[in-house]
Amino acid sequence: MRGKRLALGERGEIEVTVQRRDASGKWRTVPRFKAGDRYRARCRFRGHDGEPGELSRVATPGPDLPSVKAKQAAVKALEDAWSSLGKSGGHLASSTRLDDAGRIWLAQIQRADSGLSPRTVDDYSRSFSRYIDAKGSPVRGLTLAQLDASRLRAFLQGLADDRGTGAAKSARAALSGILGLAVSDGVLPADPLRSVRPVKQEPSLRRSTVRDHTRAFTRQERDHVVSHLYKLAGEALHPSTQRKAYAVADLVAFLAGTGARIDEARELLWQDVDLEAHTAVIRGSKSKSSLRAIPLPLWLVDRLRDRAARSGTEGRLFPSPHVSDASKAWDQSNSAKAVRAALDAAGAPWAVPHTMRRTVASLLHEAGVPLVKIADQLGHADPAMTASVYLGRDLMGHTSGAEKYL
Repeated sequence: MRGKRLALGERGEIEVTVQRRDASGKWRTVPRFKAGDRYRARCRFRGHDGEPGELSRVATPGPDLPSVKAKQAAVKALEDAWSSLGKSGGHLASSTRLDDAGRIWLAQIQRADSGLSPRTVDDYSRSFSRYIDAKGSPVRGLTLAQLDASRLRAFLQGLADDRGTGAAKSARAALSGILGLAVSDGVLPADPLRSVRPVKQEPSLRRSTVRDHTRAFTRQERDHVVSHLYKLAGEALHPSTQRKAYAVADLVAFLAGTGARIDEARELLWQDVDLEAHTAVIRGSKSKSSLRAIPLPLWLVDRLRDRAARSGTEGRLFPSPHVSDASKAWDQSNSAKAVRAALDAAGAPWAVPHTMRRTVASLLHEAGVPLVKIADQLGHADPAMTASVYLGRDLMGHTSGAEKYL
């Protein structure tokens, strides 16, 4: 068990031995398992206080645990114990596994003084769990010291080719935060990710359906999508299928009639909706302007009244359709996938959930609504954002009527 002097927060190599209880009841190390009764895994470590220590865990084979798996179980138990020990102190070391380092980093950014919005923290958490800490991830079990540029490049490129460029970009952002914390804590001399160029999906692997993130629906296209989804919901045969179909149709209708972000709709409570006054209070989290009261078009009010009759007016407006608890929010990933599938079913495979938000901005602009009012409707702090990103331009189109202002 002796070896190099360990750094603060570092553990040594895991040693596995076979043990057998002697006549006096003490456990003794034996040369091979046939002569033993259990496996013992142990390692040395040095705490962040500088004090040395030793961890050990055992596993005993039995009918449900073959000898080989018992050995693996002892090692796994020791690794889990070391991870728990490291997380309890909230410290990083070069021997800290990436998944453990990620949880320490997430705990840091979840603090109220991190300066990050709840939405940003949620995005980072989702990226970490979906791509880095996922089962089968090729990097989750590596230590911080093992994360060199070549491993990171291979991981991100593989993710881009398998899941898309956006997935690789999200994973890179989370990795950058974790490694940045390691550098600031003096655990790593430099961030190896800085020498890895941004990766993109190989063109031959891209899906045939190309999403258009710049296009808006026309009024006729929007109305078709909304009405078609309600038609599909009415035709659903199984009650649970119909419940989800109506939930998706109502959610899409709300997005189409308000321009709200899908996350804002997921969090909306019935108590923030006044169907008599035709208004809703959107409690967004991206900026101060995202907290706003918006008007509801009459056609959407009618849809929401139907929803109230079907589902009641307790809890969230769009809770998870898979549970009876109306206070449980619909998971972001699941709701986005449901809307994505609905748009495909309505004959708009090019559209994305955010298309409805762009559509509302375009329809208001066509109606002559002032830019500031459109920004208020969408919850933008800066109307320039509304003009540059959400409103379409037609520089080669006919500009009849503009001459009277010249």
